[in-house]
Amino acid sequence: MKTITNICLLTILLFAIAAYGNISADLSAGAFSPMSDDSANNGMLFSSDIWHPLWKKFSVGAGGKFFLFDKQDAHSTDFTLNLRYTANIHRRWAIDIVSAGGINFYNGEYSPALSPAADLRFFISPRWQIGCSANWKHTFDTSQTKDVFSTSLLIEYMFGFHDSDGDWVPDKIDRCNKTPYGARVNNKGCALDSDGDGVFDGFDRCPNTPKAALVDSLGCPTDSDGDGVFDGVDRCPETPTDIPIDTTGCPRDSDRDGVPDYADSCAKTPEGAIVDHNGCSTDSDEDGVPDGIDQCNGTPTGFDVDLFGCPKIPSVNGEIIYNLFDSNLQLTASALNQLHRVAKRIRAYPDRTVVIEIHTDTEGSPTYNKNRASSVGKKIVEFLKEQGIDSDIIKISPAGEKDPIIKKGTVEAKRKNRRAIFSVEEP
Repeated sequence: MKTITNICLLTILLFAIAAYGNISADLSAGAFSPMSDDSANNGMLFSSDIWHPLWKKFSVGAGGKFFLFDKQDAHSTDFTLNLRYTANIHRRWAIDIVSAGGINFYNGEYSPALSPAADLRFFISPRWQIGCSANWKHTFDTSQTKDVFSTSLLIEYMFGFHDSDGDWVPDKIDRCNKTPYGARVNNKGCALDSDGDGVFDGFDRCPNTPKAALVDSLGCPTDSDGDGVFDGVDRCPETPTDIPIDTTGCPRDSDRDGVPDYADSCAKTPEGAIVDHNGCSTDSDEDGVPDGIDQCNGTPTGFDVDLFGCPKIPSVNGEIIYNLFDSNLQLTASALNQLHRVAKRIRAYPDRTVVIEIHTDTEGSPTYNKNRASSVGKKIVEFLKEQGIDSDIIKISPAGEKDPIIKKGTVEAKRKNRRAIFSVEEP
């Protein structure tokens, strides 16, 4: 009876120590039997331990065990120091591996003893746990059975545990102490949102929502136009029903001409072509090359064009007409003949400006020769207008006596120096 009283006092003392701080205490009761054929030493086991967190998943503790034998008026008492490792297999389940060593008291004598154990605990709440334990005990003494195996049921209570938001994380380490009840949290007490949709895990009924998708209060993505692409991801949120769409939720445009397939009357428009509201390419100059691809807009009819819509006839860029005018500043017959052919080539490129540089011979002053060049240039413009060329695309540059080919006053020098040089400005 005295021993039982001592055990009760020890239990009260342990619980009093546990209540001092963030310490847990447990009580357990079970049965034991020797790991031999000596069935006379079966009996009941009662124990109590206190635990204090040490580092991460490790705890240290102290406790006492009381072994009451069935068929003998005898008992045995252990006092141990314990080290416990806890592995959480679920939010509410944990497995403990316990290493314990201490002193065994039996028949007025004491002996060293080791008693490793394995526990399985279920968390009813952050404070209360229940579970079962399996323990093996070895006593270094020959006066009693050395090896004993026991099983027991246990209940454990955590003292000093304060959790104001009910997330199972103590307030003293909880960095988010106003977490909504029911939300899943990390080990720092902050709510988790695995898919980043703004609805915490635990409340989120659709935990794998794609990024950028808009969700309802339950964390499930919405699809206002019912096209299968979630709001937030959908770039065309008002797509009519039964219309083929692409991955962005917009009506499909296979040829990428800006007109969706359902309204496109010309489904294979070349890339880069300008199209009308029906999705068909336009061809302003009717040369067979669509606008947008045509690099020579406004090509007159009657000219063969290449793949880029430009006439196969070359432009006048780099063309030179010698013996341009006579002493009366009239265009020579050979010059008119060449200008006739040049006019056709200029007419083929109506979107390009032609610069005509007029050179004279070296007779007279520079001013006199520039004026002569201007007069000849006006005659050239008038001739080209008669050939159907818009004068707005012709620019005259009177160079006068600048850069003579032959620096003499001979007839041949005049024929060479009196010239027109054509160049084309790209649009």
